[in-house]
Amino acid sequence: VVMSADTEEKRSCSSCFGQYIYTAEEYQAVHDALRRKLGPEYISTRMAGGGQKVCYIEGHRVISLANEMFGYNGWSHSISQQNVDFVDLINGKFYVGVSAFVKVQLKDGSFHEDVGYGVSEGLRSKALSLEKARKEAVTDGMKRALKCFGNALGNCILDKQYLMAINKIPKQPSPPLDPAQTKRSDGEPSVEKARFSSLSRDEKPVQAVAPARVPLEPKVLNGNENYSEAQTTSGSAPDRNSENGYSEDVVGAETPTDPKQLRKLRQQQLQQKFRQEMEAKKLQQKQEPTKSEQSDPDSSSSADDPEFWDFTLDGIEELDVPAGDLSSRPSTPRSHQMQTRSKTPQRALGQPPEQAAPYNRGPGPEYRPQHHNQYQRRPGGTG
Repeated sequence: VVMSADTEEKRSCSSCFGQYIYTAEEYQAVHDALRRKLGPEYISTRMAGGGQKVCYIEGHRVISLANEMFGYNGWSHSISQQNVDFVDLINGKFYVGVSAFVKVQLKDGSFHEDVGYGVSEGLRSKALSLEKARKEAVTDGMKRALKCFGNALGNCILDKQYLMAINKIPKQPSPPLDPAQTKRSDGEPSVEKARFSSLSRDEKPVQAVAPARVPLEPKVLNGNENYSEAQTTSGSAPDRNSENGYSEDVVGAETPTDPKQLRKLRQQQLQQKFRQEMEAKKLQQKQEPTKSEQSDPDSSSSADDPEFWDFTLDGIEELDVPAGDLSSRPSTPRSHQMQTRSKTPQRALGQPPEQAAPYNRGPGPEYRPQHHNQYQRRPGGTG
């Protein structure tokens, strides 16, 4: 199922903030609402330096008015720059001044930017002084940027004649607070129901357009490497793009134009490619031990054979004989008996040391001790 071009264009435009196109009816309604001037209920007064009375609009009222005019998701503000102009410590108290540049943008891309200023005087805490000055600067910058859109957002308070006239109009008392209209518990059933219905409507066309998928099937390349690829219902064979991690677009599927969607699709393709490489490595590691066992089945058994190590030290030179010639390997005789010799010359009982037999050290020349025994035979003694 292929969606129409108008629906596709509307979805692509509405998905990105700053690219939404107002309809003629909506544009005219917002334009008329912004031209209206505020009543005395929205304007507050305070005493400024020199005993002057200054009119202003509180920050929460400006935000409420912007949500009414543009919608809660129809506008945004951002801080372009913020500077701390001075921090002075006088008699243990801090005096701080901060300036901030705030930008307010609507969902169709139009925006205004202005500067705000915040001051903190007389606080003993440096952190609290900076906090107050920074927040005040951002709020002031946002109000000055919003008033550029029209009278309903505060531009009317700059007109002195308007202020003189509005001060003569009595303010209507604010309506009493209705407990039934306050939020007393968690959850909003009406909002959850509306969100669920909108999601269900959005999923239906997507399910009709999205192709069905089949479980992954392994495929072996060059006998060692393998990878898994997703087979579509069309049954077409994959090309080299699918081997490199890129999936083909199914005929009739939509090509995403949003940069965020493209990055998300690219990330999914890289993850799929990584999984394929890991599966190929695992199978290759499983195949290598199997091949080594088939090629050399007797390697482990021959090394553990006790007869392989059955040789004497006298025949150590003969180990250089090839392994195939087993007949030439030396072997230990079965009737071997161990004999020990003493290095001290032995003599018979009653025999003088001069007549003792010389000590023979193997096949070498005859060895005689250099020193005679210091102990002489005593008459009547033993040895």
